Amino acid sequence: MRSDLAILGARRRLEIWNRLRDLVDRSRFKILVIGGFSLLFWFSLYRLSLTGMRQVHVMARQHSAELIGSMFHVFFLALGIMLLFSNAIITYTSLFKSRETAFLSALPVRAESIFLYRLGESVAFSSWAFVFLATPLTAAYGTFLGLSWTFNLPVLAFYLAFLFVPAALGALVSMIVTVTVPRSRGGLVTAAAVVIIAGVVYLGFRVVRLPGGFNQDLRIASEVFDSIRFSENPLLPSAWLAKGILHFRDGRTGPALFFLGVIAANALFLTSLAHAASARLMRRGWFVSQDLPGRKRRGARAGLDAWFGRVLFFMGRRVRQIVLKDAKTFVRDPVQWSQFLIFFGLLAIYFSSLRSFAYEERDIFFRNLIGQMNLLATSLTLATFSSRFIFPQLSLEGRRFWVVGMMPMPREEILVGKLAFSFAASLVISETLIGISSFMLRTPVSLAALHAVALFGICLGLSGLSVGLGTLYPNFAEDNPSKIVAGFGGTLNLVLSLGFVLTVIAVQAVPGFVLLREGGAASPEASTWVVGTMAAIIVVSVTACLVPMALALRAIRKLEI
Repeated sequence: MRSDLAILGARRRLEIWNRLRDLVDRSRFKILVIGGFSLLFWFSLYRLSLTGMRQVHVMARQHSAELIGSMFHVFFLALGIMLLFSNAIITYTSLFKSRETAFLSALPVRAESIFLYRLGESVAFSSWAFVFLATPLTAAYGTFLGLSWTFNLPVLAFYLAFLFVPAALGALVSMIVTVTVPRSRGGLVTAAAVVIIAGVVYLGFRVVRLPGGFNQDLRIASEVFDSIRFSENPLLPSAWLAKGILHFRDGRTGPALFFLGVIAANALFLTSLAHAASARLMRRGWFVSQDLPGRKRRGARAGLDAWFGRVLFFMGRRVRQIVLKDAKTFVRDPVQWSQFLIFFGLLAIYFSSLRSFAYEERDIFFRNLIGQMNLLATSLTLATFSSRFIFPQLSLEGRRFWVVGMMPMPREEILVGKLAFSFAASLVISETLIGISSFMLRTPVSLAALHAVALFGICLGLSGLSVGLGTLYPNFAEDNPSKIVAGFGGTLNLVLSLGFVLTVIAVQAVPGFVLLREGGAASPEASTWVVGTMAAIIVVSVTACLVPMALALRAIRKLEI
């Protein structure tokens, strides 16, 4: 007799096979677009990694091997932490917020089997990004050292074993936190306040206690080594991964296999521990997450609504209600705001630490280069999150869209509200980040203003693209935003968003070269270039916003509800 886990696995394999066959039959263009863009992005990461390693070798010949090895430790530690958070979030959603889990819990299926079934999905969803980011780095490292392409095969085995360590840890954290964290609003508000205060204190400490005087490259390298030494702690699984790959690089197969065995053994132990804990925690966490016991009904938050009314005074009353609804929906969904907080929080910590590497003491070329990279990182993160969270907003109204559509207000105002919410939220966070970057790098005022205008246009264009295309390609039958984004409309939105971001970044980079040619000094010619570029960015951004929004306004008038 087949086990319940085997039945669930066979069902999932059949579902995946049918979806792949349907995708090949109906969406060949989508496969070509995604495949071509993925190969281009992978090759770009490969070339960027290879160029960086060669530059490190030129700048620090005697210390290049040690520095690159330290880079591996930091890189895998950062990816490991991101995988831990990602798996915890995905596991929480799939175990406690999924309709399929509710259905399976009503069947004669063991909780442990449901957990393993969902854990496999979590690993699959999170692992592809890890492999996609890590493989070009190690492939470039093999090319840099002149190794054979077969070097990547055992490295892939290290990756596959390592994936289950953060996956099992994330699942354990998700179940324990769901069961033990206080469900009261006061407890959650207190915890959030503590986190915010700690973040402010940390950033203030970094601003006040900034090291200076690092004019020599060797001294900078020494400071870098001292600051990242913690990533080589022998108790960290990421350190096992890095040391195993470095041992294999040197031809020491025995120590490399030892670290592979350590990773595999810990992955098996943690998975077994999470599997055993799921027998007691999963169903209890399900009831706690649904707030079934002691749920209190509360009236409308008049104070919060009044505060929003004062902040959004420039909007109409009906549009303000749409913005308020979307804001509350976002705050009440921990999957959305936690991912948003993690990625933009990491960017904020990085930007606030720029002076630790004395970048502000370098010449204008180097500071402009770092500023451009920071602007690009912020913009690409915005493009990803607008595609992930803004594009499916209208579709997530689902079968209840008729309620919104029958409201005594023009349908166009619904889109205006969603556009205003997307633009305002992205503008506040992005301008704050680029402001921190410009302050830390002591960027010239003209370039700092140009970066701010570029991000203003990018926020406007990305909001218009995501809201507009999300209206043109809705999917009201699906309640999973990941599946909505995976459709043709989501893919088209991501490709157009990335193209738009790269266009704006390329346009705003021109005045930087003019300023570099003049040694960073302001001049009438440089000022003319800055003003002209700002105007060009506004024109491109307004066009990117208005064209899809105009099509969306026409489409929503004809939408059948």
